[in-house]
Amino acid sequence: MEGLFNLFHFFAFFFIIASTIKSKSDWLKILNVSLAVSFIITLYAFGQKFGWFFNPYGDRVTGTLGNSAFLGTYLLFNIFFSIYLFFIFAKEYWQKILYIAAAAFELVALILTQTRGAIYGLVAGIILFSVGYIFLGGKKETKKYALATLIIIIIAASGLFAARNANFVKNNRILYRLTDVSFQAGTGKIRLTSWKIGFDAFLEKPIFGWGEENYYVAFNKHIDPVFFSYSGETFDRAHNKMVDLLVMNGLLGFTAYIMVFGAALWLLWKKRKEITLASIILIALLGSYFLQNFMLFDMPTSYLMFFLSLGLVAYSVADATTATNQTNVPLQKRNKQNKAFFGYIAWLLTFIFILTLWNGNLKPLSASQKSIEGQQIFSAKNKTDNLFKAGLDKFKESTEKKVFTNPETRKTMSQVVLSTNEITQYSSQVKLDGFKFTASQLEQGINEMPYFLDYYLNLADIYNTLGAQDQTYYSKAESAIDKAIELYPNVPYIYYKLAVNRLVVGDYAKAVETSQKALALNSNLAQSNWYLGVSQFYAGNIEAAKEATQKALELGYSYSNNPSSIYYLSQLSEKLKDYDMAIKSYEEILRLRPTDYEIQFALAKMYKEKGNIDKAKELVQQVVKSAPEAKAQEAAEFLVSLGGMDGVLK
Repeated sequence: MEGLFNLFHFFAFFFIIASTIKSKSDWLKILNVSLAVSFIITLYAFGQKFGWFFNPYGDRVTGTLGNSAFLGTYLLFNIFFSIYLFFIFAKEYWQKILYIAAAAFELVALILTQTRGAIYGLVAGIILFSVGYIFLGGKKETKKYALATLIIIIIAASGLFAARNANFVKNNRILYRLTDVSFQAGTGKIRLTSWKIGFDAFLEKPIFGWGEENYYVAFNKHIDPVFFSYSGETFDRAHNKMVDLLVMNGLLGFTAYIMVFGAALWLLWKKRKEITLASIILIALLGSYFLQNFMLFDMPTSYLMFFLSLGLVAYSVADATTATNQTNVPLQKRNKQNKAFFGYIAWLLTFIFILTLWNGNLKPLSASQKSIEGQQIFSAKNKTDNLFKAGLDKFKESTEKKVFTNPETRKTMSQVVLSTNEITQYSSQVKLDGFKFTASQLEQGINEMPYFLDYYLNLADIYNTLGAQDQTYYSKAESAIDKAIELYPNVPYIYYKLAVNRLVVGDYAKAVETSQKALALNSNLAQSNWYLGVSQFYAGNIEAAKEATQKALELGYSYSNNPSSIYYLSQLSEKLKDYDMAIKSYEEILRLRPTDYEIQFALAKMYKEKGNIDKAKELVQQVVKSAPEAKAQEAAEFLVSLGGMDGVLK
């Protein structure tokens, strides 16, 4: 959501602040309110740490922002606001204690987010402040404290990184994350590879870039398949603001962004003698934020704080100018001129506000609410046809509004509807109608956004599901996947969709060929080896299937809680006469589907092969009692061969 429309809102926000909030008392109120709100969010974060509130990130607190990184950036700004209030506005002793306590409190919360970019940015900001305080005119008697702080930070950071292999660091989650900055493994390797892909994309369109919110298009087009060795999904952001800018906005946008910082820093440096402490604090704030953006990206929360900070810069510089500069223009005349100018601007902004309020804010809000209501209906425990229809109607209402939230709604709707395929409480006709509607929505989405990869992938899944009722959908699925491969030939999991499509239509040779293409992109991906194994199995190449499957398992392929994968493994084990593995696999499926008579029957046969006749009889008797007539008759004949029909007849 970092489009021009969003950025315009923040520019208007900055314009209002810079042009109307000019008194010390007003800024004191604004910063105090920001600090008070951040304090409440920090309390919530501590509640997450103590287990009082839900935390989606486990041991990394998120506050009310839903993301640890977002909270980290937000707290970074407010810690500096506390420092600004302490040095610039606080007069009473109790006020200074209050602001320092707030900064310390939020510092702890920042550490609990384990957001390395924000923490490193804060450390860099404190270093900048200390150096500035020492050399740019701090009080002589207090410079020693700044020097001590600088020395402590350098010693502590050096010592921590020197001891990064010690057990006390490795066993502490927070310390381990802070010192885990290798670009050879883990998230560091993911980020480095992502940045390289982004830079390659930038070189294709270096001047104007790929456009706002189109990072994922550039990334998927230029992706190195090796990336999937470190990450299971593609990125829609580089986790580096500078790379984001170069890719989406080109050199033009990148230069504009840098110039915003340059202008703010130049003004602060120019007024450093008049507002020494304010300049030092705000330079440190901008520096820390700029540095942390090398490991993160902007979002509405960070923009809100950033543009508020720019307004604070404008106030600080203007306050110094008012205090030191003289002018020949009478004050009354200046005020009259300013009032007329800002009056015209106010009318213009009011017109734009009215024009865009409905289409830009209220309609997207309503559409988002309908989408959420649809998700909530489908997630209800009670599964009925009427509820299915009601949930689908909410999604229909959401997408009918023609707003920028539609891509996310269509993506979510397709995932929700696909998840209903295994739910037996819904009738076949209701599910069929839901799948057809979802397919039509994804088709419309592709017409509007032909480079959105998720549309093609989800549409292929929908078509393959509909193919069970009408086989013409299988060819539609193949066409959708072929188009996705044409757009993004280096994304392996597109080939997985095509392999599945070829398997369901019985074209096993094409399934093998497709899986081999995916494997050629990156032979170290567990999924690529797994799909090759499945394709080889159904093509009748059992030894090749065994080899590929074993490699997939060695690479960490996880098949738990996936009945289809477990069933394949049981079938392969049965062919290889590995009855222990086959029994284990069938039992795992029964754990997920305890009344599946087909699996009960298959498991009974495996127990017979192992010589456990009693267990085989027990299972097949259940099939005779619960299965449809044809299967029950087959099970009865099998039971007779085991000598167990008498027990059933009784």
